[in-house]
Amino acid sequence: MTLARALGVFNYALVLLFGLQLSVAIAGGCQTARQRRIMTALAPLFLLIQSPCWLILGVSTVKQLYPLIVHLPLTLALILVLRKPVLEAVVCTCTAYLCCQLPRWVDMAVTGLSRSALLGEISYTLCIGPILWCLLRWFVRSAREAMTCSRTALLLFGSLPVTYYVFDYATTIYSDLLYSGLYAVNEFLPTVLILFYVLFLTAYHVQTQRMSRVEMQTSMLESQLKQSQLEMDALRRSETQTAVYQHDMRHHLNMIDGLLAAGKPEQAAAYIHSVRADIEAITPRHFCENETVGLLCSSFTDKAQRMGVLLTVKAKVPRDLPISDTELCSVLSNGLENALRAVSELPEGERWVALTCDVRLNKLRIQIRNPYSGELVLRDGLPVSGREGHGYGCQSIQAIARRRGGLCEFSASGGVFQLQFMLPVKPA
Repeated sequence: MTLARALGVFNYALVLLFGLQLSVAIAGGCQTARQRRIMTALAPLFLLIQSPCWLILGVSTVKQLYPLIVHLPLTLALILVLRKPVLEAVVCTCTAYLCCQLPRWVDMAVTGLSRSALLGEISYTLCIGPILWCLLRWFVRSAREAMTCSRTALLLFGSLPVTYYVFDYATTIYSDLLYSGLYAVNEFLPTVLILFYVLFLTAYHVQTQRMSRVEMQTSMLESQLKQSQLEMDALRRSETQTAVYQHDMRHHLNMIDGLLAAGKPEQAAAYIHSVRADIEAITPRHFCENETVGLLCSSFTDKAQRMGVLLTVKAKVPRDLPISDTELCSVLSNGLENALRAVSELPEGERWVALTCDVRLNKLRIQIRNPYSGELVLRDGLPVSGREGHGYGCQSIQAIARRRGGLCEFSASGGVFQLQFMLPVKPA
């Protein structure tokens, strides 16, 4: 056996290790020690199977049997050992096969330039390690994310390596169609590449548009949460100001006592009226033990009164809840804000909003009901707003419910819109 041929056999073993490690990495790697032991044992097992086949059957026969003695068992290992879906396992194997062509192309280029098969095999041996390192460092993660993004992405991503795998074996291993000069065969792979390019750009554009919408909605939701935090801070400052005003009450009483002692009852009455108006303007009403719910109910009651809306509140909420003040503020603020906006377009006698907030059967329940005018459209369980920049409040409420393992439902019946929001509460 010549040195070039011996080195070629050695490189055939190297490319087996190359493809095995790359396919496992693209599939997401081994998660347990058992998986690592089994996948590591595959390499010597495949080599033991190949060696007698090389000696007994010859090179060309082994190449034709390679899908049965290596690729099929490797795909089954990805399915049974790493618990990967069938389509994903097939794409991982074919993608690794496609990448195995990189060192072979280096071999072909060096052989063609130097006209030396030995130099080509040496270049193959020297380049296969750096190529694997580059792929593991920069390619594997991107390929994995592309495959697991969605089923559509998996089909698109896997179409090229699977097509190349079938084409390469059909035209070079099981036949010589690629070198027969047939025009249709020679143009098939470039046509597939063009089709893949067109589909990839289309899918990339759709995905980019979807991501832009998601980022915009996320930005809007974050803005609403920040606004809710600002509203809570303002309400707490109002409560502090009330406490300070109550602390200074003795000074007001001294002033009134002085005016009465000086024989100025009219001025004393005016001063009392002024102090009462100031206190009522900044004093939140007490609705329940929970500070956040109480402050928000007080704030929206005053706002509803200014708008000519009758807001009835039934709140019985404990001090501690399994939801942050910011998220609770976002749910109540968005729900009540939407309700007040909806009833503001109705005649004065029909403007009402009913809020129920309590804990029943270890669940926090928030229910907001209000009449509405016009036609209400629900899409994917959410009311659709025709106003620019509106409609994110309901999405925010739904997102909080999902994040906390709760339920959120929007419904309309008999001209009355209803929001129901529920979160599990651990018993005390």
